[in-house]
Amino acid sequence: MRSRALAVDGWRALPYRHLIPIDCPVQELAMDARVPQPQLISRRGLIGAAALTAAALAAGCTVPGTEEAASEAEARELAVGITRPRALDPFEVEGTAAEAVASLLFEPLVRYDYAAGELVGAAAWRFEVSDDALTCTFHLREQTFHTGEPVTAADFKRSWERLIDPRGAAVQALGASPNAYRLALVQGYAELAAGDAAELSGVACPDDATLVVTLTEPYAEFAHILAHPSLAAVPASADADLAAFGSSPQGAGPFAMEGSWGENSTAIRLARYEGYAAVDDALPSVRFVLYPSVASAYQEFLTGTLDVAACPVDELEGAIARYGVAADGLTASAGQRLVESARLAVSYLALNTTAAPLDDPAVRRALSLAIDREGLASRVYRDMHLPASGVVPSCVEGYREGAWPYALNDPRQAETLLDGVLPRDEEGLRGETLSLIFAGRGGHDNAMDEIAAAWEDLGFTCEPEELEEQDFRERVRTGNFQVARLDAVSDRPTAESFLFPLFHSRSAGGGNVTGFASEEVDNLLNLARAVTGDSERMSALEQADELVAADVPVIPLTYPLQVIAAGEAADGLIIDPQGYLNVEGMTAGEE
Repeated sequence: MRSRALAVDGWRALPYRHLIPIDCPVQELAMDARVPQPQLISRRGLIGAAALTAAALAAGCTVPGTEEAASEAEARELAVGITRPRALDPFEVEGTAAEAVASLLFEPLVRYDYAAGELVGAAAWRFEVSDDALTCTFHLREQTFHTGEPVTAADFKRSWERLIDPRGAAVQALGASPNAYRLALVQGYAELAAGDAAELSGVACPDDATLVVTLTEPYAEFAHILAHPSLAAVPASADADLAAFGSSPQGAGPFAMEGSWGENSTAIRLARYEGYAAVDDALPSVRFVLYPSVASAYQEFLTGTLDVAACPVDELEGAIARYGVAADGLTASAGQRLVESARLAVSYLALNTTAAPLDDPAVRRALSLAIDREGLASRVYRDMHLPASGVVPSCVEGYREGAWPYALNDPRQAETLLDGVLPRDEEGLRGETLSLIFAGRGGHDNAMDEIAAAWEDLGFTCEPEELEEQDFRERVRTGNFQVARLDAVSDRPTAESFLFPLFHSRSAGGGNVTGFASEEVDNLLNLARAVTGDSERMSALEQADELVAADVPVIPLTYPLQVIAAGEAADGLIIDPQGYLNVEGMTAGEE
């Protein structure tokens, strides 16, 4: 029988994977204090998505500020439904809705181009990584903040320091930044965070257009971290009046804030920044309309009030028939206006490998083989998840279909494995009880029931237990569990960002909650961080993944999906798996 400690209404939120509260109690876990780790987000937080569009303003047609100009601007806006962000200042920005807006307001050094499958320059037009993977050098293009001031390398250094320095105005007024940890590998981070240094010593600015970042240990993919909007530069005036900057943030991105926003705002309006190097016939504006829920935003989308909105699970079947699914999982176009893609996330079961019976790999393999992932994805999650074939999501470079051989559904093989180590007794039982815990608010109770039933068919007694979130976090943190349902969510599309936190022994007590430890896996993951060659790095990661897959310290379940509907006005819009926008394929077009 299930022990239900908390009733759950709905299934939208992902239970938190990050189990040790640090500066932001429910958002981050220092899985390895020296290394930036994936960020936690809620299951439906992704709905934030974005978009832009409509007809370009004809030069000189109207006078800014007149009623005619206002009405034309309103007519040409693309309306995007999102949930209300908590903050837009890079110091505080977190969650997909906030990051979708911030990614248009601010310009990080680099961005990830999902269509091309590579990291590309943004504020930096190019960058180099040293052979020892300890130094990254960024060469900045000429650009200005929305205030008109030029953006320099020193602005990036100062902006990063404001996230970390406990004596800085932002930390003093707002508390510790939930984004400071992203810079944990930069030389001097620990000293600045402790208040023992006045600057981030690992960041140098030889001139206004050159930024040199030195790390405390090799990390060839460090630049991927810098694509997050929280690490974009902000003007020096940001800390002079934090409240004013928070309500009307000024960055150097392709769009600038129109007016301000606050807790009583119903929308956030952005206008194309003329000082940003952009394509001709650029999209003029976007209006993010704020809603309390996914369902309410989608209903507005159906009426034509919105041009872009996340699709709730109850509407998915009809939306697929009505709009058609984007073939590339990224781009909205005629007949393919439902953008459906795997997120940077995997739902999985963590197995406590330090105690019987889960200390036996044969038992762990059998438990994994017993699970029908196709059924979970279709019946339980109603096609808002994909069956997982490993811990690396399908939208990430390094994903390999069928990577984990024991992530198949093969109850017969599971029986064979168990018969060799835990034979059934006269009553057909194996003499073992499995405790399966999961956090409330996620709506995963039906999935856990199906898994428990599959394990009972194998001869186990299984007791799913739904816990209040804080109790769940504490149980996992202290290792007081047998099986726990968790989610790994990354902020960058790299295989390493999943494998290192979950399986490196240095992450023990953080992301690695299973007790798994392998010197061979550690060495391969260390090698993957240290080498600058893509093929050698991917080879090391694949080998590490194969070793872990054979041992099964975790059981991959599903990849959560992001599903966003776009109207005709959004044709050409790219919505990536992080909910960020790429509007280069959209033009103003004709009214």
